[in-house]
Amino acid sequence: MKKKISALMSACGISALFACMLVPITGIAQTPPKSAPAPETRPPLSAYGKLPDIEDVALSPSGTRVALVKDVDNQRIIIDHDLATGDNKFASVSKSKIRTLFWGDDDHIILVASQTANLREFVGGSSEWYTGQIINLRKGKTHGMFRGMEKFYPVVMGDFNRIKVKDKYQVTASNVKIEWDGFRSLYGFSLDTGRGFLLDEDPHHIHDWVIKPDGELLARAEHDRDTKVWNLRYRQGKSWKSIYSVKEAIDYPSLVGRGRDEQSVLVYKKTGDDGGYYYEVSPDGTFSEAFDFESYQLAPIFHPATRKLAGFAEYNPDGVRYTFYDKVLQKLQGPIDEAMEGYKIKRIVSMADDPRKVILYGESDDDAGTYYFVDFISGDFALVGSRRPHIPAEWIAEQRAITYKAADGLEIHAYLTLPPGRDAKDLPLIVLPHGGPQANDEWGFDWQAQALASRGYAVLQPNFRGSTGYGQSFIDAGHGEWGRKMQTDLSDGVRHLASEGLIDPQKVCIAGASYGGYAALAGVTLDKGVYRCAVSIAGVSNIKAMINWEISEQGGKKNASTILYWKRFLGDESRWNDISPDRFAANVTVPILLIHGKDDTVVPIEQSYRMRDALKKEAKPFEFVMLKEEDHWLSLEPTRLQTLETMVQFLETHNPPY
Repeated sequence: MKKKISALMSACGISALFACMLVPITGIAQTPPKSAPAPETRPPLSAYGKLPDIEDVALSPSGTRVALVKDVDNQRIIIDHDLATGDNKFASVSKSKIRTLFWGDDDHIILVASQTANLREFVGGSSEWYTGQIINLRKGKTHGMFRGMEKFYPVVMGDFNRIKVKDKYQVTASNVKIEWDGFRSLYGFSLDTGRGFLLDEDPHHIHDWVIKPDGELLARAEHDRDTKVWNLRYRQGKSWKSIYSVKEAIDYPSLVGRGRDEQSVLVYKKTGDDGGYYYEVSPDGTFSEAFDFESYQLAPIFHPATRKLAGFAEYNPDGVRYTFYDKVLQKLQGPIDEAMEGYKIKRIVSMADDPRKVILYGESDDDAGTYYFVDFISGDFALVGSRRPHIPAEWIAEQRAITYKAADGLEIHAYLTLPPGRDAKDLPLIVLPHGGPQANDEWGFDWQAQALASRGYAVLQPNFRGSTGYGQSFIDAGHGEWGRKMQTDLSDGVRHLASEGLIDPQKVCIAGASYGGYAALAGVTLDKGVYRCAVSIAGVSNIKAMINWEISEQGGKKNASTILYWKRFLGDESRWNDISPDRFAANVTVPILLIHGKDDTVVPIEQSYRMRDALKKEAKPFEFVMLKEEDHWLSLEPTRLQTLETMVQFLETHNPPY
């Protein structure tokens, strides 16, 4: 909230709360012009590589308590903060990979974490399994969901809802019985005892449920793995009536939540003439007119108490724009915009049951992210804290949204991060493609891009064809183009920046993770002559081996939706060898750095072993780093920092920034 929030807090006499977490608000004062760094004054890489100082902030239903995960003396802790008294309760979660948290009621925090494990009765090898904990920090009590329940492992598979049954709050979650073939059961859990109560189960492959706040089941979605039929069922009495079905192997619809009235539900259609839109569906299966917005990137917002559709958030290159249907939230749009004036990114992170009490988050050119509590009823404001207090405002690199044309004329959107203190011409460049590949980069603080910019590099993050955020046709344009036009979209970006005089085309490297790791390998094997080095983090190197592994993870089902999804992106199977980097190790003329987590369950480390062995056989220059106990997402701070330091040292050696 920049100057605005500072003035409002002063006027209201509100002191910054969370004394144990008090950090300065970056960017309140006018910052001096950014100048070129002296090496000894550059922020340490640990400032970028460490996990965010504050994350997963949630407001309790009454709006009187805040829960969050915080770094204190290099230890991750969960905090329950009382806004009225200032009292804090803590618990260490350093050994957990926290994925999210929310409140079950005003006393119980629901903490969702994950760990890598091999559950004997389930197909495939090791996977990342999620656990749910019900935590009362005030009483020092914790209950694990599904723990000690016969026929279940103590893991959760989503479907979290806060419900109130017989005047007692419960939290719902789903799981699969050990002897069932992937059929999920939905349970409600007592917050005081952790005891589970069956809400629904059926020998169908249920993907999602919609539940009213009072615990009444409203609808559920199923997708049959064999027939590929997606079915939307509506609850009628004690039975389920099918109100809409469609045969779709890959892009079947999604049941998202409640609609705006008492009976409708919200469905997202992915394909077809009416695909790419959200619809309300009535109990008789009638679809509403599509919710039509200019932006392709939409996220529905549900009222925290009723769980009805309250609006949409539109994500655009210039920030987030909200459209509200709920009358209370409609009145808040202006005050939120006014309070967050100066922030390019402004988001509602969490709401109390009365949505006039909120947690807001903002990012700007000189603020790497700050959380605030705002009570629009009383006018109270409180600083929760900075997400990255170790990043000085003057060292946040400038980020520009750019567009350029691919070789076939397709317009590509991208983000260019410029090194502080350097003229924007003849710069050394790192191309940093995102993972997915059906994902996208957006404006905002990216720890890898910012770290590289702090070392003197320009960083290009292209949203190549196949990326989300630009409509279904743009995604479709990536089908069959893995390693082909999806790859040249990246080097077309390099050529564009060179033609503009922004970068030195002789000083370009490529680095990325997951699909980005594959693109890094393909960039120096399949699209030669563009890059002088490559860094592949958890990258795919052999397509056939990867798909065979995926098939084994699906229990040997070659027609599983996951397999069909990947085949659509990969194109003709007879040409998979043509886009496998390990098959072209002999083409390599530049150094390659391979980094891979030992516990990766998305892209197995065997993929990096294959590339390592192929490069070794051809006597090509490479380095290989295995990250112990690390997963696909670099969830652990020590190995995240190790990755960043190793990558920067490699890039500075083979593509010196100065």
